[in-house]
Amino acid sequence: MTSTDGTNNVVVWGIGCEGDQRLHGFDGDTGAAVFKGGGASELMAGTRHFNTAIAARGRIYVANDNKVYAFTVP
Repeated sequence: MTSTDGTNNVVVWGIGCEGDQRLHGFDGDTGAAVFKGGGASELMAGTRHFNTAIAARGRIYVANDNKVYAFTVP
């Protein structure tokens, strides 16, 4: 989960593990999709249940199968 100031503009992030293998973001207030996995180059191969992402310095990082994926998201 990220927000602009710890309270406002909350986005809940999830990984489409064993599904579309993409990063997804949802508005914390409405549940509306705000990020739908990006383009073809943003596919994360081999995601599994319990993969966890971390938000740091304006990016979302996901580690998986000896790779680290970094997403710059709106």
